[in-house]
Amino acid sequence: MAEQWGTFITGGIGFIGVLAGIPVGRWQVRHQARVEHQQWLRGQQQEAHLALLDAWVTCVKEFQEAVDQDQVSVEHHLVETHPGDGWEASENRIWEHTEAISKPVQNALERVALLGPEIVDTACSQLAVALTGLSQATLLEAGGPMWPDTTACQRSWDQAEAARTAFLKACRKATRTAPEPRRQRT
Repeated sequence: MAEQWGTFITGGIGFIGVLAGIPVGRWQVRHQARVEHQQWLRGQQQEAHLALLDAWVTCVKEFQEAVDQDQVSVEHHLVETHPGDGWEASENRIWEHTEAISKPVQNALERVALLGPEIVDTACSQLAVALTGLSQATLLEAGGPMWPDTTACQRSWDQAEAARTAFLKACRKATRTAPEPRRQRT
């Protein structure tokens, strides 16, 4: 009879082990999925940050080229040779060009804002304000002989550089900060 109790106790311990193993196994699977998702998200964030920086550099360069003296001369020549209201046509061209320059950065900003983290979201907001400033400065006096307002353009470039620097600092901090292991609730 003592042998049967030993078998019964051994079987009971095994059964309890199986029952305890189910929640432990589920916890391990959830934890592993969470870790893999964080790794994937971190990679996506880094790609989005780099894409935004590339788009930003291109955008600022194109805004500067749009109001470059050579481009202004070309625009004024087009106004003089345009049949009808050349200034209105010039204003339309400048508006369309400004929108075309801004669009890639707006898309990249949305992607970064979607992925986070919060410190980078704040820096993205500064970039969005600077992008609006670049557009407004370029459009100031558009459709008139005083275009472009070089003072406004210079201020917007300075604001754009400050926003870019803040974004770089935020990205550097987000990238260099290791994720902290902590208990997360699902």
